[in-house]
Amino acid sequence: MTIELIHLTTQIQQWLNLRVARHLAAQAAKFHREQDSDNRTVNA
Repeated sequence: MTIELIHLTTQIQQWLNLRVARHLAAQAAKFHREQDSDNRTVNA
């Protein structure tokens, strides 16, 4: 039973890490798009 709990915990942790990584990547992409549009406005 202990090994099953460890395995389940590991799976949940990997799933959560993937969700956080995707969220951070989306935020970074949004930030870069906003920075690019700000730079275009300043340089126009």
